[in-house]
Amino acid sequence: MILTATLGLPMLGALVLAVSRRWTETTARLFAVGVSLLPVLLLAWAWLQFDTQGALFQFVEEVPWVPSLGMAYRLGVDGIALAIATMSALVFAASIAYPINTQNQPRQYYAWMLFLQSVSLGVFLALDLLLFYVFFDLSLVGMFFLIGRWGTVRPSIQHSSSFFTLSVVRYCCCWHSSGFIYQSSHTPLTCEC
Repeated sequence: MILTATLGLPMLGALVLAVSRRWTETTARLFAVGVSLLPVLLLAWAWLQFDTQGALFQFVEEVPWVPSLGMAYRLGVDGIALAIATMSALVFAASIAYPINTQNQPRQYYAWMLFLQSVSLGVFLALDLLLFYVFFDLSLVGMFFLIGRWGTVRPSIQHSSSFFTLSVVRYCCCWHSSGFIYQSSHTPLTCEC
């Protein structure tokens, strides 16, 4: 449950910011910083509990999703994923704490940042390929809105559209490649020469 909490708390914080209307710049920022530090603390606790001589993947959480295809909500970490997830959580907390011009929309900005923190951590913690793609796609959505609204170059909506289009093209190439690899590993390739 520690990894689900690591993903769920920033998402819950983003939801609270998105639906509540009465946030000042300071309270929204302090709330977002506090929520963004929770995954750092949870992952630090995971570091303390991590057994370097133990199983390859630890803190594994699994709930069947599409059992007929072997897909599940499956999270876990090895040493590298734990290090990358912890560094990412720390960078997100620092970027949320850094004062920025939110253009009089602090709760929207911090909600998108917490959303992006949650799905970015999901990319590093997912052990299921489909779940990885879900988190990856959601990170593209978060980046699209952050670049489009709070990007530094005007008109930034063009830059966010370009980013999104190129990312979708790369995503489609990866998806088709992984489908080909899956298919080739389950059906022998034959040559009718």
